[in-house]
Amino acid sequence: MNAIDTTAVRTATHTATVDRPADGRSLATSPRISGLTVSDGEHILSQDQVLDRLGLRGDEFAEGIFARCGVKQRHLDLDDDFLAHTLQGRTAAVEERLLRHSVRAVDALGLDPAQIGTVLSSSLYSLGLPTIAHRLVDHYELDPTTDKYHITGVACASAVPLMRMAAGTLHQHPGRDCLIVAAESMSSILTRAGEQDPRTKTVGSAIFGDGCAAAVLSADPGADGPTILATRVHQLGGTLAAVSLECSEQDSYLHLVRELPDLAGAGLPSVAERFLREHGVAHAEIDHWMVHPGGRRIIENIQSALELSDEQTATSWDALANHGNVGTPSIFYVLHETIERHRPQPGERGLAVTIGPGVTVGLMLLQW
Repeated sequence: MNAIDTTAVRTATHTATVDRPADGRSLATSPRISGLTVSDGEHILSQDQVLDRLGLRGDEFAEGIFARCGVKQRHLDLDDDFLAHTLQGRTAAVEERLLRHSVRAVDALGLDPAQIGTVLSSSLYSLGLPTIAHRLVDHYELDPTTDKYHITGVACASAVPLMRMAAGTLHQHPGRDCLIVAAESMSSILTRAGEQDPRTKTVGSAIFGDGCAAAVLSADPGADGPTILATRVHQLGGTLAAVSLECSEQDSYLHLVRELPDLAGAGLPSVAERFLREHGVAHAEIDHWMVHPGGRRIIENIQSALELSDEQTATSWDALANHGNVGTPSIFYVLHETIERHRPQPGERGLAVTIGPGVTVGLMLLQW
């Protein structure tokens, strides 16, 4: 395998357990997240630096949003040469950056390439071929029969469907694991300010950052890591226009309607309550809450909707402050920090809550 610098890569360690899920199934029959790493970009920018590079300094609305959004710093690549190109013109550079981040994250897992039967990769968008999954199979010289899939456009809601898909692939390659890579270059859609820019473009410029996560899903009952007890995705009706990628010949940005946090908050309680009830778990039995760090109002609305304390959402607030909303790998950052900070003990449960385009709610119930 080719060696790539692993600077700014963090690996989460796990504790194995032989407990049983609340619904009576053996944990041995459920897949485990046996490895998890996150890889940050090389360049850290403060909010003031991003204001300057995007030409927003002196814009009263922009400066207010940047100061109040909950983000302190982000990993972004916004040099003058990069900003001089449109989204389409950046394609080759972005695809190369995504691969570089992916390899750093995968290298940190320390896995045996021969153990991988499927590679799943995901990013907000991809304008190039071959995909990240194809490139990783080639880079690590994996078995030519390795299955590979690349998912685009699911963005912040990606973690749950990725895990669902990964679990479904394990029986196709008995004894082999699934490698999941969620890589994001939010830099790629950021452009300098223009006179006619809508405010929603400014909001996105204030919160998005680059990031990458790699995880291994294993059916090995002896593997370490949290077991995935159950997952669910739920698309809220009438919300398709809440999140969209706007792209023209010269400009690009994510359009986020102002009502997005309220929509997510309003639809979440009944979805989450029903999900937990169906799996025999009470709200009070969740030891670790992992909430999508999509922005200040997203966290606030989820926290209020699920009646969570500041302490229960602290890892989400920290992820937002130090990385921004990194899109596709966002909830992996929170899960990684939860494992590192709290060292979940055998038998403890966690619930990951994602909010993404659609508007789609993702729920993933874990047990250590």
